[in-house]
Amino acid sequence: MAIILGEEHDLIAALHRGTLGAPPWQDFLEQLRRRTAADFAGLFFQGDHDWQQSIRMPALPHGSDDMNDIFRQELGSASALPHLTMRLNRVYSLDEFLDSNDPRQSRFKTFFVQDPDIRFARNMRVAEPNGGQIWISLGRKKNDFSASDGALLGSLANHLSIAAGTHSELERQRLKAGISADAIMRLNFGWFMLDASGRIIDMSEQAEAFVQEAKTLRKSPDGRLIAESADAQGILRKFLQRRQAGENIVRTVHLSDEPWLDMLLTNPPANLPGALQPLAVAFVHGERSSSAERSQHLANLFGLTLQEARLALHISRGVTIREAAALLSLTHETTRLYSKRIYAKTGTRGQADLVRLILASIVALA
Repeated sequence: MAIILGEEHDLIAALHRGTLGAPPWQDFLEQLRRRTAADFAGLFFQGDHDWQQSIRMPALPHGSDDMNDIFRQELGSASALPHLTMRLNRVYSLDEFLDSNDPRQSRFKTFFVQDPDIRFARNMRVAEPNGGQIWISLGRKKNDFSASDGALLGSLANHLSIAAGTHSELERQRLKAGISADAIMRLNFGWFMLDASGRIIDMSEQAEAFVQEAKTLRKSPDGRLIAESADAQGILRKFLQRRQAGENIVRTVHLSDEPWLDMLLTNPPANLPGALQPLAVAFVHGERSSSAERSQHLANLFGLTLQEARLALHISRGVTIREAAALLSLTHETTRLYSKRIYAKTGTRGQADLVRLILASIVALA
């Protein structure tokens, strides 16, 4: 079958578009399978840190062995497997690198083609700049592939290498972004942009979670930010009125004790892009876990007893020793003794120092 230049260009375009697909390269593989009249087309990508992805067209029936599982369980620790000795960018037929009399290599054929009826194949190994590798396979049950089919596969090698490198870097950036997003979520930090009436112009993902939970904040039917606490709602309303009057002010609002949650009402940054200009920004921040969980984290981190950890948590929230004694059902003298133990175990010199230590510790992310 002759190579048609336009069809090759279509394949190259599909190959580069495939780096953004989910799963990647699915459309490319289907186009390649049809172009070569193959019964299947498969691609196995092993990244630079041993993570794997596999795509097969047509897809295997639900419940079939996963190519990644086969590789990890049966082939991942083996040495000198045929696919590792393939020369880069060279197209191989099935019998060029597999010994059908070797049981292990017969199992390796299952790994590559996953179909016992496949008699003819074309396979190629390509490396990408970040250290990962791709193996691409075409299979037929009847009739061998032509020379032009092999030439077409070989002509895609450089493009496949570039696309694989792009995909590898995208995966790395997705991982970094996911970790960063998780850190922000753990800090329990969100923001709302509000207009003069308190309507939400925009909000962060975590802020949206706050209003969906509707425990401390909610979104009214007409889109306004509403605090469940009457005192907090009063502060928000007066803040917006003063902002509308042209004042540049900042207010803090306590929203809840369990979990602890505060809100900072402030002026929007200058020169925000876009047509919509908020009158105010509400930053919301607090504890993600319950007091019991945070107390346990403090106890583990600083070697405190659970009662000492509960007291340390109260102190970090600005509660006085006398108030903490009442909250913990302890005498004032016992609470003072516990506070001295806490300062000794944490190496702090007083309440302010303890607050700084706790806020700077990993407990803030727990």
